[in-house]
Amino acid sequence: MYISLDRIDVQLSPRDGKPRLIQTDHRLASEVAERPGLSTIAALIRCLNPRRMYPDAEVFYSCAHEPPAFLREAVMLCGAAVVVGDDLSVVERPFHGRVGDAEEIDRVANAALDGLVGALLSDSTSSEFGLLVKREAALFRDGFPSEDDDVRFWTAVLELGALAGSAVRMAKAGSWFYDREAIGTTPFNFRCSFDRGPATANLFGKAVKFLRACGGGDEPSALVKLLVAKAS
Repeated sequence: MYISLDRIDVQLSPRDGKPRLIQTDHRLASEVAERPGLSTIAALIRCLNPRRMYPDAEVFYSCAHEPPAFLREAVMLCGAAVVVGDDLSVVERPFHGRVGDAEEIDRVANAALDGLVGALLSDSTSSEFGLLVKREAALFRDGFPSEDDDVRFWTAVLELGALAGSAVRMAKAGSWFYDREAIGTTPFNFRCSFDRGPATANLFGKAVKFLRACGGGDEPSALVKLLVAKAS
């Protein structure tokens, strides 16, 4: 599944002592391109997450169809190799993938999340924060997605987290970054300020907690308010 952020789809037998891991994406290229921001950040997370457990792993991103260039570039930036269709020769060849420069990963991630938020705002008259609050209210009204429904659950995580980050940045600045020391669900956290000092906010983690608890006072918008109020 292209958006299951917290799992590895296939684990092959190790080669030269290194784990070999495959993440799968069944979508048509046109489906990937329909939501480029969402597709990019999901691929970044799914290719970087395994390296938190297996730093020297050979990671492969297996696409059922030839992916758009932007997705291929994002996967390769994470040091993963693209596999297309049934051609597994890539998996058998010597692996040369290397994780790219952290600043470039940050740039691509921020651009992807900006694009995701921009697409959400294009269908709304609200601000980033206003749309975040509306999305939360809609979940309380219409029901929270089950975690078994991968697409709805993880899409909601990425959308809520992206809106929260954008709301903080619009009010008080900040940016997403690849956090190699992250302990949450994703390797991306939000760098901001808090009470006259630098801070790191786990906005995607907050969204996960909110959805799993079906609310429970864990709205991402509440964290946004706190970060804005305490920003230096």
